[in-house]
Formats: sequence, C-alpha cells, structure tokens
Amino acid sequence: MPSLSMGLGLRHEQRLEPRLSLAQRAHQVQAHIFGLRLQLIGDLRNEQYKPKGVCPKCSRRMTPTEILRGFNNDPNDFTTACTGCGFRFDPKLKCSDQHGTWVEVPFYCNCQTLERLRGKETLRPSELVRQHAGIYRSAIVHFGNIRAAFAQIGIEYALEDFNNWENKVEVFLGRLPDTVIAECVGRPVVEVRRLRRKLGISRYTTRRALDELGE
Repeated sequence: MPSLSMGLGLRHEQRLEPRLSLAQRAHQVQAHIFGLRLQLIGDLRNEQYKPKGVCPKCSRRMTPTEILRGFNNDPNDFTTACTGCGFRFDPKLKCSDQHGTWVEVPFYCNCQTLERLRGKETLRPSELVRQHAGIYRSAIVHFGNIRAAFAQIGIEYALEDFNNWENKVEVFLGRLPDTVIAECVGRPVVEVRRLRRKLGISRYTTRRALDELGE
C-alpha cells in the first residue's frame, strides 16, 4: 500500500500537470502571435524577417521567442542565451527585400536598439536601412515600426508611412489582436477595429490561435 506521503505527492503532481500544460500552450500562442507579427511587418514592407540563433557550442537552433527571452536588455551586451546549454552568443536577423535578396544583419535587443536610434531621427527609412540596417530592422521587429521606436525615446518621427495598409492587414484581422496590428501600422487601434468590423471579422481570441495551432 502506498504511504500517505506518496499519495500526497501523486495528487500534487496531478494538480501541477494542467498548469504545465497551460504554460506550454501559452508559449505556443506567444510564438504563434510573434510569427504572424513578423509576417505582417514583412508584408507591409514587401520583405521577410527571420531571427536566427544557432548556438556555436551545442548547435541548438533557437526559436525567435527563445532568442528574445535570452537577451539581457543591456545596451552593451549583444548576446542571447542558448536554451540548451546556456552559452551566450550574438544572434542575427535574416531579411529579404522585394527582389528576394537575403541579407544577414545584427539582431539587437529592444534596449540596444533604442540606444542606437538616438541622433538618427533626421534620416528617412531608406537611409536608415542603407546606413544602419541592423538598428532599423531590429526596431521594426521589436516595436512594429520606426515611428513607434522613436516614440519610446521621446522623439517624434514623421518620415514613415504605409500606403494601402488596409489591404495588407486584412489577412491578419482576427488572427492577431487589434492592438498588435495597430502598433505595426502606426494607426490608432480604433481604425483597425473599425476595419475589422466593417469586413465582418470576429476579434482575436486565444481559442482561435489554438485552433490554428491544431490544439
């Protein structure tokens, strides 16, 4: 007959199991949303964005969300931590333009990006991407658009805008929260919500994200 302590331990494990399952689902949804967000910011610019992190010590290929979680948010530390062995290394950001040409640039954390944006507010987006590709594209990944990134450091930037953004976001309506889409296009969330309702698309829910993941 199992002891009382063993019985309590089993019951404790049974109580913990659903919590672990919920945590795993939460990570899956987070990764799914981030992946869709990368697609959206790419579609807005006719580009593609792929954070890249391969540990030089254990060869583990990290997911984009693992790379983000591994940053130290230190302006002078450009490394992320491997989720396999803990080794710290510099991640990269792979980007392709509308012609299908791929480039690999440094991938900075949000703190490093903001620190390096200072003094560049007079540059147009085309100049930023040509002269400071890693900073420009890291800012897009972290903040959705350059205007929002500059706003984080108290600078008003009026040199970026999107044409025909309503058509480009249509496929993401309801699959991403309205707030995320609004952040990426630099528009008030009420405009995104109005467009979604006009098209008869239901708002984003975690249940819908899980359905897309096959859960």
